[in-house]
Amino acid sequence: MKLLIRLCLLLLVCPLMVNGQYTLSDLDKIYGLDPLLFNGKLYSYFPPSTTGGSPFFNGPEFVEGSARIRGMSYDHLLLNYDVFNQQIVMQYKNDQGNLQLIVLSDAWLESIELEETHFEILRLEDSFPQIYQLIGSSPIQILYAWRKELETDNRMGSTYLKFSKLKKESFLFSGSGLFKYKNNRSFASYFNPKIQTDIKKYLRQHQLNMKKNAGQDALVELLNYCNSLSKP
Repeated sequence: MKLLIRLCLLLLVCPLMVNGQYTLSDLDKIYGLDPLLFNGKLYSYFPPSTTGGSPFFNGPEFVEGSARIRGMSYDHLLLNYDVFNQQIVMQYKNDQGNLQLIVLSDAWLESIELEETHFEILRLEDSFPQIYQLIGSSPIQILYAWRKELETDNRMGSTYLKFSKLKKESFLFSGSGLFKYKNNRSFASYFNPKIQTDIKKYLRQHQLNMKKNAGQDALVELLNYCNSLSKP
């Protein structure tokens, strides 16, 4: 029985990058048969080839990233974020050289890094675990909840489907809950009335439009400013 379990787990293991992919034997040396990393299920969502676009965050290509699972960090993984199904997917090669995809279990998954984008899996009160892009540091941070939808292709007479462009909801996060905002006015309204004028002035001076996608560096600076005003 132990041998059978090990053989099954080996099918789900992956490590160092070799020719742009990960192979079983090297990751086994790094992480062993760590159930925190390798207890997910095989990825099984493959839409018809006629479906336009991709369900993934940055398209179908997997990128090098890392994952934090129950306090343990795992680096040099090939990851992607299936936004349509809200799943984090890991790619590797098995011993036969075949590509395999596994969904990282959200039971203990805490966060992932995809290149320079940081995502956290939050378990807020009375809700299922959800994936958010997180920007900035405590006490107040920005969260983006991303999604994609299947839409009918708009070409004349088309009966095909395509994945929509990325859509997002924006939130301020204080550690205890989420505050949804849509523009500069609703962003500033979250804060103490005594500092709202200062925040609105900062947004105007730096030409920040919170309804659109502002650069991450600019958002970090904005949050640092807001957090400094919020201190007693």
